[in-house]
Amino acid sequence: MLRGTISTVLASSEEEARELAEKLGKKTENNIYYRKIGETIRSVLTPTKLLDQAEAISISSSFYLKMSKITALEGELALLAEASGLKGLVLPPQDIETFNKVFKELSIINMVGELRELDEPVEDRGYVYVDRAFNVKGVGAVVLGFALTEVKVHDKLIAYPMKKEVEVKSIQVLDEDQEGVLPGTRIGFALRNVKLEEIEGVTALLKPGLKMVDKVTNVQKFKWTSDSQTLHVVAGGIKVMGSLDGNEIKLQGEIPSTVKRAIILNMNAKPKTSKVYGYALI
Repeated sequence: MLRGTISTVLASSEEEARELAEKLGKKTENNIYYRKIGETIRSVLTPTKLLDQAEAISISSSFYLKMSKITALEGELALLAEASGLKGLVLPPQDIETFNKVFKELSIINMVGELRELDEPVEDRGYVYVDRAFNVKGVGAVVLGFALTEVKVHDKLIAYPMKKEVEVKSIQVLDEDQEGVLPGTRIGFALRNVKLEEIEGVTALLKPGLKMVDKVTNVQKFKWTSDSQTLHVVAGGIKVMGSLDGNEIKLQGEIPSTVKRAIILNMNAKPKTSKVYGYALI
């Protein structure tokens, strides 16, 4: 079965992200680049807005951070990479001395190097991340996303957040039919016995029995952001609002317990402070 790796490119401009991604794969979907290496599909994501970048890196197994210069925007991307806790590669600006001085407190300082290919394995998290759902004439409801677990044709999964059981009728990867896929693979699933309107807003397909949690603990705040009680929590591609209570955040929704780390954003941060609040353990 095919498996995959997922990387997110963080750059201050869409052009820089595209130039880097083109060295790693071929664009076949909007903002996604692919390369097939044996039985592995490399997927490279190039989001350009902070919430989308946080969502992408939260399902990734590695990141590339392109630092063409040092501005507040690059600083925010550096904090997002740090909050992810992933292995990554930092491509620093020419002024490496200033870079080292500014970011000396972050662990990503140890990830500086020349461009090389990162293909970190994707851990099995027990669900499928979904970014699109639509109808196909003669097929029915179809979802696109990334398998973050092993899935086979005829498997029954739980559509989240509506908690409706669905069955995988067929699986496609890069327009080819598959009997099953392993974690990290970009997929298209046709679903059986469900109408699109029944899963409107679906964000994940969970394996039955997967435990969900409604809070995150051990919140680690970066000093470069401002205080806030209301925060965005992004974990494994799922975005939920939450309220800070001491050292934990109580969520308005749920996230899979198999996601080890959540990225926390303060989208209402004060001017000249970062919107990347920090991270939390799950």
